[in-house]
Amino acid sequence: MKQHKILFVDHIAALGGAELSLLDLATAHAQTSKVLLFQDGLLRERLELAGVQVTIIPASKTMLNLRTSGGLNSLATIPELWNMAGMIAQEAKGYDLILANSQKAFIIAALATLRGSPPIVWYLRDIITAKHFSRVNRRIAVFLANQFASKVLVNSQATGKAFVAAGGKQDLLDVVYNGFDSRRFDTVTIQDINKVRSQLSIGNAPLVGLFSRFSYWKGQHLLLKAVEELPQVHVILVGKALFGEEDYVSELKSLASKPELQGRIHWLGFRNDIPTLMKACDIIVHTSTEPEPFGRVIVEGQLAQKAVVASAAGGALEIINDGITGYLFASGDAIALRQRIQKLISDRNLAHTLGQQGYVSARKNFSLENLLDSFEQALLEVLEV
Repeated sequence: MKQHKILFVDHIAALGGAELSLLDLATAHAQTSKVLLFQDGLLRERLELAGVQVTIIPASKTMLNLRTSGGLNSLATIPELWNMAGMIAQEAKGYDLILANSQKAFIIAALATLRGSPPIVWYLRDIITAKHFSRVNRRIAVFLANQFASKVLVNSQATGKAFVAAGGKQDLLDVVYNGFDSRRFDTVTIQDINKVRSQLSIGNAPLVGLFSRFSYWKGQHLLLKAVEELPQVHVILVGKALFGEEDYVSELKSLASKPELQGRIHWLGFRNDIPTLMKACDIIVHTSTEPEPFGRVIVEGQLAQKAVVASAAGGALEIINDGITGYLFASGDAIALRQRIQKLISDRNLAHTLGQQGYVSARKNFSLENLLDSFEQALLEVLEV
């Protein structure tokens, strides 16, 4: 694979799904490329451990904390955006292209094209709808994409359809699904699994895992409600609140304190041993109440060879073949989720079969090699113009 000179740009340094995918891409291009971040954090540490050069251009808290639903308030940051665009244009000298990994990064990088930067590619990883993005921000992002982006990569067909529905140009799109290295899951040992279950003191009880940042639309409350009437089931919640959503965490804690749930909900916080934790579970659930752009944890659950139950919306519909490579349930329906979990814990053979079939599908459709090949092809279309 040719090592294109790419300036990757992201506005945050937390390890969300988009940033983990960026880590894979930047690592593959580490010899010739660089990552530009607007803040310091775990992503910078992981990138440098992988041999990737990182530069930080600090952004103000006002800009970093600006919500995509902020509407006209976002206009107040225009002077800072313009100054940062100039810095990006300067950093991008000598590179083949800029890859913007987030909406905020894309808006600034798009402005950088007015200041002499190389072509820009936006890796769009969000479903652009009114639920998550204000009307102003949707219009700004789509307008800039139509005017300045050489290509818009999307992490699912669902993400692409939402972009077009918001006014984006269809011919800009290329679907580049996230990719995963299955070896991280294949090397987990039975001793590793037993250690996790021993630490949780759950014996052979059924264990359901939910791996996500804490946010109402991620749906952790649905799982807690679903297992209220499944007294034998234990739950691990892996993640934390990243964007000022501590009130939701308090709501979850209150729900978990109910007598029906006491002692069965295990709060593990942010963890680096996701493959081991998933392999220790019997079932992996994905509970988002709104369409997920992709759904990394769904594929990871499949690579852990576990039965996965996911909300039937967004990217999940492109990952799971219901009843064959996992189960789908109606988004927001705690009763339907409970029924799926109940069926799987009462029929271990079924759970095993779904886990194995999901594993084969994930290896075939969402490998790291597939990601890099698709990414390379998309870049060639930009650079050969």
